[in-house]
Amino acid sequence: IDTVSIGSTVIVEDLEFGDTMEYTIVGTAESDPLQNKISNESPVGKAILGKKKGTVVEVNVPAGIIKYKIVDIKK
Repeated sequence: IDTVSIGSTVIVEDLEFGDTMEYTIVGTAESDPLQNKISNESPVGKAILGKKKGTVVEVNVPAGIIKYKIVDIKK
């Protein structure tokens, strides 16, 4: 898989703290943050949708701007 799309499972790295997280991009109705299923309309989902592995994205969240690097795209 070259780019992030709905149904993709994506591993991202927080460039400030070095943490990695795994998210599955789903439609709004299926989103479940407790199971790391995030909506394509959420701030992170919007930022990474359509991007390629290795891309760094900036996500506007209430706490400020978070920079994530897309480490891997599965499915």
